[in-house]
Amino acid sequence: MTIYYDPLIDYNNTLPAVFSWIMWGFYLLPNDRAMATRFYETVKRDYLIEKPDGTAHITFAPGATEDHPYMTVRALSLAQDLGDAETVRKIRAHAEANYEPTWDRDTGEFYYGFGLNEPYPRGQYNANLMVAEVGGPGAWSRIYTEPNLEKFDQPTVYGVDFPSMGLSQAYYDQEKKTLVLRTYTADPAAQGRPTSFRVKNLEQPSICRVLMDGQAWNNWSVQDGEIEVSTEIGAHAFRIIET
Repeated sequence: MTIYYDPLIDYNNTLPAVFSWIMWGFYLLPNDRAMATRFYETVKRDYLIEKPDGTAHITFAPGATEDHPYMTVRALSLAQDLGDAETVRKIRAHAEANYEPTWDRDTGEFYYGFGLNEPYPRGQYNANLMVAEVGGPGAWSRIYTEPNLEKFDQPTVYGVDFPSMGLSQAYYDQEKKTLVLRTYTADPAAQGRPTSFRVKNLEQPSICRVLMDGQAWNNWSVQDGEIEVSTEIGAHAFRIIET
């Protein structure tokens, strides 16, 4: 399986390792699910190590037994998208037992440490694992096969004071003409601090209604055809309603 081909020197890199099969399979999945599934089955046959305790991981090359964390988490996300619940269960159990799942209450972050003892969580490892953490079967593929293009013209929140405050929910209910938002404190040290965010793409900003935690919220204004909502950093539910 080719990792890459260099036409200038006519070199075809076919390293006999798991990289090619998983990387190509993961990115090919939204375009050719049948071919990606064939790649995935090759990975399970040649690189999946199942252990007596019911867990499993991915190794670097056929015949090896040592865990390759980056490929293991990528295989987990691939299995999740394909709906292979049994393999997901086995690899997830391995990740939970060996990759240091960490809920950092001081920073409000959840991540995996992977035993690397680094000052910051390893980005690539965590990014690949989070595909399986936050998405169900088919979710990765639907980003490409069923993209929501209407959102680019619908009311949109921006200018959020991140990383002090974050959004845990943001979607537009077209039937109710309502933008639904939920904020949270991303940095505990910033709790209660004044902040603001903006909403654009509103048809008539001046006649909108804003609710915070179910009650009318009047601390907002129209700025350059958009609305600016002033609030405080914390856990709140907002509804911006086009009337």
